[in-house]
Amino acid sequence: MKTPRKIAISIFVAAAMVGGTDLALAGGQSNPRALAMGGAYTALAYGLEAGAYNPANLGLSFNKSFTLDFVSVGVDLKNNSFSLDDYNSYTGQFLTDADKQAILDKIPGEGLKLDVFAEAAGMNFSVWRLAFNVRGVGYSSAKIDKDPFELLLFGNGIKPDVSLSDTRGEAEAVGDASVSYGHPLMKWQDGQLAVGATYHYLYGIAYEKVIQAEGGVFTTDTGYVGNGSVTVRSALGGSGSAVDLGAAMIFAKNLVFSASWQNFYSKINWTKDTEESQFSFEMQPVTFEAMSDDEINDSLVENSDTTYDIEAFSTTLPSSIRLGLARIGKRTTWSFDWSQATSSRNGLSTNPRVAAGLEYRPISLFPLRIGAATGGNRGMMFSGGLGIYLGPMHFDFAVANHGSFMPSSTKGATFAFSTGLRF
Repeated sequence: MKTPRKIAISIFVAAAMVGGTDLALAGGQSNPRALAMGGAYTALAYGLEAGAYNPANLGLSFNKSFTLDFVSVGVDLKNNSFSLDDYNSYTGQFLTDADKQAILDKIPGEGLKLDVFAEAAGMNFSVWRLAFNVRGVGYSSAKIDKDPFELLLFGNGIKPDVSLSDTRGEAEAVGDASVSYGHPLMKWQDGQLAVGATYHYLYGIAYEKVIQAEGGVFTTDTGYVGNGSVTVRSALGGSGSAVDLGAAMIFAKNLVFSASWQNFYSKINWTKDTEESQFSFEMQPVTFEAMSDDEINDSLVENSDTTYDIEAFSTTLPSSIRLGLARIGKRTTWSFDWSQATSSRNGLSTNPRVAAGLEYRPISLFPLRIGAATGGNRGMMFSGGLGIYLGPMHFDFAVANHGSFMPSSTKGATFAFSTGLRF
């Protein structure tokens, strides 16, 4: 006969394997403790924080009886090519051919990618095994072909043809109101098992996406010729829902193993002001003679734009899985996370990402934190932060650099702050 502990482990592993093929855009970017620990927070999120990482943690004995956040904010800015050092080195300088090539080499073959993410929440709280969270999330991502940069730096002698077909962009703003519950399943001498779920009501504020881009500019013997078009889909209102599932286990008294399947189900129906806009241009042969002729010059490039209403459409949030392991100590706490998404939308990648974090309390009211993560589409991230705990009152701060430990060499930065109560 299997012991309760063996049964618990079997259930936990089965839950993790079922969810192991997919996982989701979760949130939590406004959580400074999580950010400072590299995002390795799946096994450490208790109270109201569990809703963004794993609702099952609400059913464990480590859970807080009451938590309240007055305000929490987080902003994430990054690109895949240039650092602050690069900006300072080349801005306002005369560029040699070697400088131009160095700049161009920093842009990957896929093109320049720019990502911005912001999250804000206020007056979120948890009581007993329930957590209630309201947050606003805004995200924007753009990818620009490498060809235009090569033309800009070296001219058409080096880059005679410029393609715009791989240009992409997406932006979304969503309000999220959620309720989470964690339920203890079983206990044994030095451990316990819990499961949980989160239901999200999603209010779509705005959505815009480049769904098609094609064309380019091409060099002829005497000048230029080209054409192209871009189709953008947009909406200014909608609603939907999402569901997260999780399982969590304590063993050896202070070790926590936690797994969540975020956005197990998700759907947003965009129903208000749904439109598609098409922008196009047609470039007649552009030669020196044509540009010199005032009558011809005005008609060398013809452009048009058309906007038309479309039927309501729906989008989903990418599903992803998180696995976390943590040891919770009186002075020192460490954690590890593994995460993977099923699609490369909303800043997530189908490549696995691993993270590690450490928190040390030289005195109880002043925790210090560091963390690191790598993988996914974000590369290396180094983070740090601290908290100030005055009884139940807390103030937490964190900052992270992308691509380098040194701020001047980072290709992006993330900032987070929160204040609230913990009991």
